Amino acid sequence: MRNGAIRPFALAIIPILLPVLVAAGGGCSSSDGLPADFPDPDVTGRDVNPDGVPYPTDHIGKTDRSGSRPGDRIPNFTFQGYPDGDRTAGLKTISLADYFDPEQKRHKMLHIQGAATWCSICASECEATASVKEAMAGEGVVYLEVIVNGPASGRGPSLDEVDGWMTRNKSNLPTAIDVRARRMSTIGVDGTVMPWDILVDTRTMEILDSSGGAPADVVHYDRDGLNWIATHPPAY
Repeated sequence: MRNGAIRPFALAIIPILLPVLVAAGGGCSSSDGLPADFPDPDVTGRDVNPDGVPYPTDHIGKTDRSGSRPGDRIPNFTFQGYPDGDRTAGLKTISLADYFDPEQKRHKMLHIQGAATWCSICASECEATASVKEAMAGEGVVYLEVIVNGPASGRGPSLDEVDGWMTRNKSNLPTAIDVRARRMSTIGVDGTVMPWDILVDTRTMEILDSSGGAPADVVHYDRDGLNWIATHPPAY
């Protein structure tokens, strides 16, 4: 949130734009030797929250809050992934409507982390977030990691890469797949600058902050967002 000091603890990290290629097990390979992308067709999602409240359709966009100017509401993206961070039940549908919570019954803020398997800083952020997930849930934060690239910018991920990523980084985070950022690119996440962090006020689904580079401290970053929500009425 520019001019609102939601990111004073953020380190302005712009990771290397040319990823290091890493081996990935399983699956078919493309002609260049990289694993084939996960088939990622659009699937039918949910347009109401768990209480049956319709997801807002006005003020949809990609701009985050700047001072007193409200941010846009994030689009109701739908992904395939692991909504509870549990791979044993297989892939399920994840819609952002699942996190819409105007009465703050379940949570207050959604922290989306765009990541690529080529990005070592993304891996560090994933591990750091996984270690505080339960504690921050008690404060009202819910996380969603969205893997947008595999071992190279503009490629993948394959499903094996996503599974391997979660294993390597000890991830217990809800994790979604957006191959080549086909959906997230509409709000500026294209997979070249990684990680990409987005804070969303779940009362309205307003984008409070959307920026590249990992926070220096995930907990401080999230608490800044929570403090802002606690001291400001809903934008819409």
